[in-house]
Amino acid sequence: MIGSRPLRANRSLLVIVVVLVSACGIAPRKELNTGFSERNWGIRRSNISAVQNFVLKGRVAEAGIAGGRGDLDWTQSSDRMDLRITGPLGVGALAISGTPDSVEIRSKDGVITTGAPESYMQQRLGWSLPLAKLRYWALGIPAPGRIDEQPREVLLDDVGRAQRFEQTGWKIDYTEYQTVNSLTLPRKLTVAGGGRTFRLVIDQWIGIP
Repeated sequence: MIGSRPLRANRSLLVIVVVLVSACGIAPRKELNTGFSERNWGIRRSNISAVQNFVLKGRVAEAGIAGGRGDLDWTQSSDRMDLRITGPLGVGALAISGTPDSVEIRSKDGVITTGAPESYMQQRLGWSLPLAKLRYWALGIPAPGRIDEQPREVLLDDVGRAQRFEQTGWKIDYTEYQTVNSLTLPRKLTVAGGGRTFRLVIDQWIGIP
């Protein structure tokens, strides 16, 4: 009986080793992006970058206790943006028109022209979004710019569409896409930064080739 104890111990040790090896095999490490998704992403990003004009209609909502929602009507013509939000969202109605260098903001407080719309929105409305980059995020790609402003990585799905990336302190998550003519564009995305989270639902894309 005494001689059988080392044998039992060895068997117990063998069982433990087998269990550990099996457990390691249950969840093998998965690469973030495959070669196939990376190739498709390159093609997709190039095609979407060529889109200079569009109209989108949807809804925007802010998460949190003080959050609200509003209807969104956005027309993009090259660098010029005409964006209108109607509904609560803390503003009632907000219209933004212009280019990244100079925009006109119409709100319940009146009309103002500024070259720093994000700062104005933060001061007067209590929230802000990076307007120059938002047009690209809505299309499903990072905004162009300096190398140090580019995402370190873009998490892709199996067919090469962006699922998540972070740019200039903002986190963008895509949860649903829709086919629009020759392109697949976002339908639902979340933009989070500065302690606030905005959810965007795009019901209609117009003017997409």
